[in-house]
Amino acid sequence: MVEMIRVKFITTALFLFFVGTVGVSAQNVTARVAGLEENKEYMTLLKKDEGLRSRTDSLMGVMRGVRSSLSKNAELRDSLTQQRADSLLVILSDAESAIYAARAEKMKLIDQINAIEQNHVLKSMGNIGDAQSAQGSKSIYNNAYFVKSFEPEDYKMLMEVHSKEKTAYEYAQNYTANYLKIKTLYDKYLVAQSEAEAESVYADMAGVMDENMILNRQLQKLWAEIYDQKVYVYSYFLEKEGREDILQLVENQMTEARQEKLNSIDNCVSESVADYCLQKPIALNYEMYVAKLLNLTSAMDSLSAAARVVRKVDYRMPKIDFERRSFVDYAPIEFSSRSPYNAQNPIPECVVYEYGTIYRILLGTYKYKQAVNIFRGASPLAIETLEDGRFSYYAGGLKTRAEAEKAVEIMKKKGFRNPEIVEWCDGRKTNLSDVNGGEPITYRIEIKGGELDDMIHEVIETMAAESQITKIAEESFIVGIFDSKAIAERLAQAIAKCNESLDVKVVELKPESDEENEEDEEA
Repeated sequence: MVEMIRVKFITTALFLFFVGTVGVSAQNVTARVAGLEENKEYMTLLKKDEGLRSRTDSLMGVMRGVRSSLSKNAELRDSLTQQRADSLLVILSDAESAIYAARAEKMKLIDQINAIEQNHVLKSMGNIGDAQSAQGSKSIYNNAYFVKSFEPEDYKMLMEVHSKEKTAYEYAQNYTANYLKIKTLYDKYLVAQSEAEAESVYADMAGVMDENMILNRQLQKLWAEIYDQKVYVYSYFLEKEGREDILQLVENQMTEARQEKLNSIDNCVSESVADYCLQKPIALNYEMYVAKLLNLTSAMDSLSAAARVVRKVDYRMPKIDFERRSFVDYAPIEFSSRSPYNAQNPIPECVVYEYGTIYRILLGTYKYKQAVNIFRGASPLAIETLEDGRFSYYAGGLKTRAEAEKAVEIMKKKGFRNPEIVEWCDGRKTNLSDVNGGEPITYRIEIKGGELDDMIHEVIETMAAESQITKIAEESFIVGIFDSKAIAERLAQAIAKCNESLDVKVVELKPESDEENEEDEEA
C-alpha cells in the first residue's frame, strides 16, 4: 500500500509539474503574414497557439515517461506490479485527456488565425478582369479561363492527381485511427498478467502496425505525386498572371511548414502524415488564391470547408518506444539431499514460451515416467511429453548458452551420463548438443499473379531484411527462407495488403528424409 501511494504521488506530481509549466516559451511570436503585426487579436491568438503547443509537448513527454515506467514495471512481476500499473494508467489517462482538450482548443484557435490571415490576403488580391466565372461552381477546374491557361497534357495530369486526393486523405485518416488502436493495445500489452494474454494483444498490435507501415508508404508515394503536380501547375498559373506577390506568400508558407515539421520531429510518428497535414493546407491556399482571382465565391467557401476537414487529421502524435515483453522465468540448477518433488508436488510440465530464449539441460528421454530419485535431488525439473508418447526430463532454466555449458559440466560431475543443452527460442526447440540431428522445418512465401513494386520490396526489406526475393517465373516469386512460421505469415499478410490482386501464401518446407537423400544420390 505504501508503495502504491508513493507511485501515485510521484507520477501525479510529475504530471502536474509538466502541465503547470505551460506558456514559458510562448511569449515571443512573429506574424506569419506580413501586414498583421499590429493586429492585436491576431498576435494574441498566435501566442495562445504557441502556448498550447508547449502544453501538448509537455504532456507528450509525460506520456512517454509513464509508458517507460509501465514497461519497466511490467518486467518486475512482483506482488506490487498491478498496483503500480493501475497508478501509472491513471496518470496516462489524465495526460491523454489533457492532450485531447488542448487539441480541441487548438483547432478553434487555428480556425480563427486562418480566417484573419485569409481575409487579410484575399482583401488585397483583386480579380482577373478577363476571367469569366462559372456561376455557382464550387470548383476552379471547370472555369474556362483557368483551363485554357495550360497545355492539355498538364491540365490532364492535374485532373488525374486531383482525383486521388480523397484516397490520400483516407490514408492519412486511417493511419491516425490505427495509431490510436496501437496506443491502446500497447497500454493493454504492458499490463497483461500472463504470456498468453500479452502475446494475444501483441499479435493484434503487430497486425495494425504492419498495416500502418504500408499506409505510411502508400501516403508518402501518393501525396508526393499530388503535391508536386499541384504546386507546379498553380505556380505556373500565378507566374503567368504576374502574381509574384502571391508566389512569395506561398513560398513563405512552405518555409514555415518545413520549420514546423522540424520543430515537431520528436512528437511525430509518421513523416508522411506530417507532410500531408502541413502541405495540404498550402495546396488549398493555392486553390483559394486562384479562386479569388477568378472571382469564384462558391469555390472559396468550399475550399474553406475542405481546409477545416484536413485540420482534423493530427500529425503530432507522441512516439511510442515499443519493447517486446518476455515472460521467461530463469532458474539455476540446485541440488538437495531430498528431492522437492513427490506425489503431492509432481514434476511440472515443461513451459514453452512464445517469446524469449531459455536453455534447459536434457537429462534423458524415457518410454515411461521416472521416479524422482533418479535425478539426484536436482531442481527445478520439468517434463515434456513427446509426440511418440515418450517423456523427456529437463533441469534448470538458464539465460545464456555459456551458463548452460557450465551446467552440463556440473551435471556430469554429479553423475549424469549424457546431459544435453536444449534451447527454446520464441517457442522453437533446438537440441544444441545433437549435432547430427535433423534439419528443422522452415518456411517460404510464394507470390503469384503480378510483379513486385517498390512498396512491396520496401515492406520485405523492413520486415525481413535477411530474406531473399527470387523470381522463379513470369509474375511468380518466392521469399525466404524463414525459421518462424509466424514471421512468414505476418510478412505474407503485409504483402497481400500492398496488392490485393496477388496470390500470397506461406509454404512449409520439411527436411528430406535419409531415404529420400539416398535415392537422390543413387539417381
